[in-house]
Amino acid sequence: MVGTLVAFAPAGLAAAQVTTVETLPPAVDADGRTADERIDQVVVLLRILGAVLVVGTAGYWWRTRPATVERLAAAEPVLDEWAGSTEDVG
Repeated sequence: MVGTLVAFAPAGLAAAQVTTVETLPPAVDADGRTADERIDQVVVLLRILGAVLVVGTAGYWWRTRPATVERLAAAEPVLDEWAGSTEDVG
């Protein structure tokens, strides 16, 4: 172990490679949007779709829950009796 330290110690920091990071401009599509902007747009659209699904599910549940169905079923005979009356109105 001491031999390894003696052999590689002189190299130390002087032998370290210096890397240069080149900054490249982000790639843009035909509409001038970067990949991050396209991902952000997809995320926003998925959130809107999720909100529409939640609202649609809530509306479907509200219209088909048992209390609403029973109330609508009870109202139908009244409408049928009124529409089917044979009395002369005039």
